[in-house]
Amino acid sequence: MKWIYPSLRAVIVISISFMTAFAQEKFIEVITPQDNVLQSELTLNVVTKIDKKGVDALKITTALEQINIDIKSQRETECKNISLRLGENRVIIRAYKNGVLVDEKTRDVYVYSQLYHQFKYPPQKYSKNYFHTDTNEKSCVKCHDMSVNEVKGVAFEDITKSNCYGCHKNITKEKYAHAPAANWLCTSCHSKKNQSKYIAPEPVNHSCLECHEENKELWSSAKYTHEPLDSGDCNRCHNPHSSPHKMFLRKPVNEICLGCHKDKDIQTQQIKNSACSGNSNGELCINCHTPHASNQPFFLKKIAKKAAK
Repeated sequence: MKWIYPSLRAVIVISISFMTAFAQEKFIEVITPQDNVLQSELTLNVVTKIDKKGVDALKITTALEQINIDIKSQRETECKNISLRLGENRVIIRAYKNGVLVDEKTRDVYVYSQLYHQFKYPPQKYSKNYFHTDTNEKSCVKCHDMSVNEVKGVAFEDITKSNCYGCHKNITKEKYAHAPAANWLCTSCHSKKNQSKYIAPEPVNHSCLECHEENKELWSSAKYTHEPLDSGDCNRCHNPHSSPHKMFLRKPVNEICLGCHKDKDIQTQQIKNSACSGNSNGELCINCHTPHASNQPFFLKKIAKKAAK
């Protein structure tokens, strides 16, 4: 037994030395996202700097998707867009050499939504982080032209020629795309700010109503205005880029309404002594109510007549 213990001790020392060397080796550096990032989009751009001598493959994984990348180009960085879900997401970036894992980085990202209470208030560790600073853009300039090449108010004939398109193309992948985003007129809404070069001002209604002037005039003259409109949060219900739902809604209309007005859900509580049928039989809330502003109480499109007794 006295001969086994020295051998075992040697194996342990070698293993610890190898693990220490592995931990100190940095084969990949995640440029973006930073850890504990807070955002509202369901897509994420992952930019990774690679030691090409030590890495020949990458895997980027979330709960919804896995992207496999064979490192063949001479670029020092890899840029990929990956799908997220509402709430907490763990993004795992793994680097391989000849099939062996050589490095791993994780990033926690929270996608918040004002429509749903459970995703409205993220844990305190999450905060917004802005990529487009001079320092961050230095990592991109070898492959990307980081200048804005759009002409104000003039749509691209070929949207792939927009300098923004390559990294952000997934934001317009849904069936219905909002005109400024569909035509890649990004700076119509995103302007230069101190934190980053391209941030949409908050609240967003000032930007929205610059184009939707007829709505501004109509709604401002109404007696009653709905709270999201009052607070200027058009993007609470509408995605300013694209959506699978008409009018760029973030969710089907009744899901949006009942996200706040749970007491009006006919499935859980009958609306008594009312001519309102609620959301039964496929009835849409907006059949009777306007979601923005009205001269009638409860944002009704017209006064409902009481049923005869």
